[in-house]
Amino acid sequence: MKLDAEKIEAELPDFNVNVFDVISSTNTIAKQQIQQASDKQQLVPGLVVANEQTAGYGRQDRAFYSPADVGIYMTVMTQVTTQQWQHPETLTLNTAVAIQKVIQSELGISLGIKWVNDLYLHERKVVGILVETVQPPTNGHPGFVVIGMGINLQARDIPAQLQTKMGGLTTDSVDRERLISQLSQACLAAIQMDFSQLRQQYLQNCFILQEEVRLQHGHDSIIGKVVDVDDYGRIVLATQYGRQAYNAGEITKVNLS
Repeated sequence: MKLDAEKIEAELPDFNVNVFDVISSTNTIAKQQIQQASDKQQLVPGLVVANEQTAGYGRQDRAFYSPADVGIYMTVMTQVTTQQWQHPETLTLNTAVAIQKVIQSELGISLGIKWVNDLYLHERKVVGILVETVQPPTNGHPGFVVIGMGINLQARDIPAQLQTKMGGLTTDSVDRERLISQLSQACLAAIQMDFSQLRQQYLQNCFILQEEVRLQHGHDSIIGKVVDVDDYGRIVLATQYGRQAYNAGEITKVNLS
């Protein structure tokens, strides 16, 4: 079933809303809109949402499976200040907290957060987040970012190679339009906050805390126990060389105890 654009627009009167049936990627379209706008501030806050993506992608350009009717594929467009830009990587962590809270409130489902940008249910990924910079803030002028998320509401027709990794939130019907509006407002509010204000909520839902993991950091592969995520959003590992903090990288293996 197609998304009801009028309903989304009515629930987000302060947003510049663009609803598509099928597009390549909400992040791609959102970035293009900002890049091509003569007055970028008129576009924000903005929302690009699609019923289906043909070229959805995540970190490191990995494909994100985005079939019609069974997911939420959306990108919030917003400006960011110099203060928000001091630790831009925390925008992703703040967004994860916002999504976790909305899913819990609206659907009664508790998701686990895997640093840095994925949310899981029953050891399968159900939400991916990708924050991309379009223009950094400079000389007192605001910057612009896009905050993309893909949410697998129902695990329908998942390709065989993804069935052990990807899951769905529910088998029940979901009011996607309401969920989209709630997510848009929550994410916009969350990124205005310092991560230190949301850190405890992040830690409460971070399922890799106190687990042994492998972190791929550039060309380095580090093994250690996750002992913290600090006020700057860095993952803190207890390794054979002592505690070390990383603000980027990818958890490639988790040994759940």
